[in-house]
Amino acid sequence: MKFSERWMREWVNPKGDTDSLVTQLTMAGLEVDSVEPVSGPLENVILAEIISVDTHPNSENLKICLVDTGSDQLQIVCGAPNATPGIRVALASIGAVLPSGEKITKASIRGIESLGMLCSEKELGLSEENSGIAQFPLDAPIGASIYEYLNLSDSIIDVDLTPNRGDCLSILGIAREVGFLNEIDITRPDFPLLEPKLKDKQEVELMCFDECPKYLGQVLKGIDPRVPTPIWMKEKLRRAGLRSVDPVVDVTNYVMLELGQPLHAYDFDKLEGKISVRRSTQGEEIVLLGGNETAIERGSILITDEAGPIGSAGIMGGQRTSVSACTKNVFLESAFFSPISLSGKARTHGLSTDASHRFERGVDWEGQELALNRAIQLLQEIAGGEAGPLTKEVNEKGLPKIKIVNLRQAQIERVLGIAIEKSKIERIFSRLGLVAKFRDSRSEKVWEVS
Repeated sequence: MKFSERWMREWVNPKGDTDSLVTQLTMAGLEVDSVEPVSGPLENVILAEIISVDTHPNSENLKICLVDTGSDQLQIVCGAPNATPGIRVALASIGAVLPSGEKITKASIRGIESLGMLCSEKELGLSEENSGIAQFPLDAPIGASIYEYLNLSDSIIDVDLTPNRGDCLSILGIAREVGFLNEIDITRPDFPLLEPKLKDKQEVELMCFDECPKYLGQVLKGIDPRVPTPIWMKEKLRRAGLRSVDPVVDVTNYVMLELGQPLHAYDFDKLEGKISVRRSTQGEEIVLLGGNETAIERGSILITDEAGPIGSAGIMGGQRTSVSACTKNVFLESAFFSPISLSGKARTHGLSTDASHRFERGVDWEGQELALNRAIQLLQEIAGGEAGPLTKEVNEKGLPKIKIVNLRQAQIERVLGIAIEKSKIERIFSRLGLVAKFRDSRSEKVWEVS
């Protein structure tokens, strides 16, 4: 589980520095594999605006850009195809140092003086994207340091989790653990309950209750496909090892990282009739995202519509109903799949996905509605749209049962060799999200913990 330390500290912010946090996590059993800075050196790189663009007299592929830095106007020779007037860009001025170690000097390019460089995302160390210069929101403050604007004073922490700690495959899970270790409360983002304004609803039928006892979904119509993913979300995804694709895909990935619940988005206009969650039959095939056609092992859990398979449950969606740059209406899926039913299925088909990694280890079977609501909230904030009513299919008998565990005070003292105050024990339970009822009888003092 890779995560941004800064993102985690938005939820819970212990007093110690990065080193003490890493030591604390490792000593608690969440072994930290690596810690690395989000960015290398990035000196004298600022936000600027391209004022005008002229053709280079000695080159068809180069442009002469006049750039506003907030305090000056500089001439920059640039070959990026997306260099156009009015966009906010990253300017490495004379003397700037890039993460690669390159130092920017004054240059003459094909006989024209250039007083700096307009940087791509790769040159800034943000991604491998190098097809054009990096673009920033139009409200990005001209003259501000890129390092400070992107909050690059941050560390990427990679925790090597054992298979029984699927609860920590999210910012929520890591924050809960850190809050418990430091005896401080976590601060959750505000997740307001959204009122549906449309009547559009996707019909769903569960046909394998034990494998998928809970399936939720919601239609969101009228999103703007031209809106880019906000830079803050792109950065959080990048620091978790995920590439930004588009707002719909990015939001589903963001919520998965934040809350631990995988989601999937279908292009609502491409769905044909009712969705069914069922076992596969002999000889069924599906073209998955990415275009690979794969034969489905008999008995695997499939998501289908009336035209055939649209997803391998808990692993990957199908290409036929995938969202694209033109998608305006989506159906968001948030489901619970039994860990046993998915165990090894992804590897059988030569796949390994972030979703299957979490489902195989077990996700919170009470977290589907929260994650779906969060995704709708974020998508509406980014790209607009109106939501339809919630689709909710649940088979209570197939859901995991909440277990009651009895913890005797005498057993604590016998095993640990020390006495722990009743109030401290109950604080520990509370911070871990456990409900404990204390029973004091003549025969024993015991907590009933669920």
